[in-house]
Amino acid sequence: MMKINYDLKFKEELEKIKGTRPTLLLHVCCGPCSGNVLKEICELFDITIYYSNSNIYPQEEYQRRFQELKDFIERFNKDYHQHIQIIEQPYEPTIFMADISLLKDEPEGGLRCYMCYRKRMDDAHRYASVNHFDYWTTVLSVSPHKNSQWINEIGASFKNDKTKFLFSDFKKNNGYLKSVQFASQYHLYRQNYCGCLYSYRDMLQREKNKE
Repeated sequence: MMKINYDLKFKEELEKIKGTRPTLLLHVCCGPCSGNVLKEICELFDITIYYSNSNIYPQEEYQRRFQELKDFIERFNKDYHQHIQIIEQPYEPTIFMADISLLKDEPEGGLRCYMCYRKRMDDAHRYASVNHFDYWTTVLSVSPHKNSQWINEIGASFKNDKTKFLFSDFKKNNGYLKSVQFASQYHLYRQNYCGCLYSYRDMLQREKNKE
């Protein structure tokens, strides 16, 4: 299947909205992944961050990432003269993992990850629809370890006249490198695994292999 250039679709959409500053619900997984994305689009959209990440294990890690995000957004708002708010979805890992656990033997980047993307994006889409956001999207595509084709295909699958999915591939144009540099500039905690129990276990095994 031919890959779609979602960065091009993103730029085409920005041309359409130029000068209008529509509302955008932005699903965010952590501070480091969101920094450069926010920097590049904060003047184009009225942004609300949506933190829906019940995949993260353990709870202490979830709280650490969320607190880091809150502290970062407070500083970002001051530095860039923004008023970005954060909405937190309740942390419900047992419910979230009920379906994911059926794919526990899938490799990292496989169908288990697809389901994880979809569950979080479905939640963001529903919130954006109910609360009448003009657009919604996610920063997940900034990571080189995540399948941006899948992410955008999932977004496109939610047909809705009330809110529009913003296609994007935030890793393009050195987006990932810029996000790393931005995180370093703000001294943000950068985790060494994606988030779920299975990626946590993989990380522990990697660390053990280094010994």
